[in-house]
Amino acid sequence: MRKKFRKILGCLTLLFLLTSCGGMTNSSEITKLETKETQQEKQQTNKQNVEKNTCTVSIECSTILDNEKELKASKKEFVPSDGWILEPIEVKYETGDTVYDILVRVCKEKKIQLDANYTPLYSAYYVKGINQLYEFDCGERSGWTYSVNGYFPNYGCSKYEVSDGDVIEWRYTCDLGKDVGDEFEEE
Repeated sequence: MRKKFRKILGCLTLLFLLTSCGGMTNSSEITKLETKETQQEKQQTNKQNVEKNTCTVSIECSTILDNEKELKASKKEFVPSDGWILEPIEVKYETGDTVYDILVRVCKEKKIQLDANYTPLYSAYYVKGINQLYEFDCGERSGWTYSVNGYFPNYGCSKYEVSDGDVIEWRYTCDLGKDVGDEFEEE
């Protein structure tokens, strides 16, 4: 009698477990739903970030106009009469983009020549030339420099991450930045 009772009790327990689990969702289905929701949330956040992340960029070389006697004759054709290679434009960017990333993208879109080298010593890119205007083309203290919101960082443009609303200015200097507002002091 005990054996029969145990069998009946075991069957009832099993039956109870089977019927009570019927309304539950499979754990892999729950994971799939969570993953799908998470992916949708990430996509929405990325869309908002792309729409929200904008900066302004410009490229100018007006200092050359004040130093034309120093400019190599072969480079005169590359200097616009007003000094603007690219007047300020607003561009979208993705979180994590650097000043260099923005410059490369804008130059490619606007078909502006760009020449840069990666410098392993500094783990950064160095901009040698924009629009066929290179360092030393307008004197021994000339070349390209950049500022963000009026500040001239003393490190490579590929290390400076852009923030929403930044104003990036690429400027050709004929005097190691002094003529464009950089307060850099020589040691």
